[in-house]
Amino acid sequence: MTPGRAIQWVRWVYGVLIAAFLILPSLIVIPMAFSTSMFLQFPPPGYSVDYFQKFFADPEWTSALGRSLAVAFCSAAVSVPLGVMASWALVRHRRKYSGLVESVIVLPMMVPVVIFGFGLYLATLRWNFPSGLTTVVLAHAAMSLPFVVLTISAALETFDFSLVNAARAHGAGPLRSFSAVVAPLIAPAVGAGLLIALMTSFDEAVVATFLAGDTEPTLPVKMFASITYDLNPLVPVAATILTALTLVLLIASAVLVRLARTRNVPSGVDREELVPHV
Repeated sequence: MTPGRAIQWVRWVYGVLIAAFLILPSLIVIPMAFSTSMFLQFPPPGYSVDYFQKFFADPEWTSALGRSLAVAFCSAAVSVPLGVMASWALVRHRRKYSGLVESVIVLPMMVPVVIFGFGLYLATLRWNFPSGLTTVVLAHAAMSLPFVVLTISAALETFDFSLVNAARAHGAGPLRSFSAVVAPLIAPAVGAGLLIALMTSFDEAVVATFLAGDTEPTLPVKMFASITYDLNPLVPVAATILTALTLVLLIASAVLVRLARTRNVPSGVDREELVPHV
């Protein structure tokens, strides 16, 4: 075996081991959600969907799930438009201090989430800002904004801005040229950013615990409280629902990111055909 081949095998084995370490704990939880036992045990002694029926019949759990969905969509509705505008400004109108602005935007990615949540909690106390789901929405929007900006900026880096200039030359205004020329080409990246924002918010528990706590718990917060105070057999059901939703969002975002990277202007096509005539 050649050295290059050996290194390739080592990388492959190492990648499989890392993936197994990250994925297997989630996969173990799924069979427990269908267990017939009232205790958290693996492997389950039998299989049933009774706990799923109890989960959706329990108003506390369904309310927590509803709050998680509401917070995720509201935070995405805040972070995605801001991310589009920030990405456009950073890539299209790069200035001397653009690097500093980028560093500030990605700061929530680098700060430990416990410190970020605790800092927000102290800030709400210091300035008498009411804590609750509204604050959680704003916090999750700030946490997901870096991912949105990085995803959309990557698409804009390969965008041909001469198309925008051509649209302006044909009489299109700034808004018209953006919506008709830029938006369709970066739509996959925007969609991927939206899905990543949803995933970031939906799985977050630490900041939501600091800002909403037990009064308005999201699903991850409800799960943590149930594990802390009693071994509730509905926790694996909630974990399975979170895992399924996260997996769907992850696959969809990966597809959109790939589409955004490969979506280019076809060769041999007249660029003026891609420009709106107004």
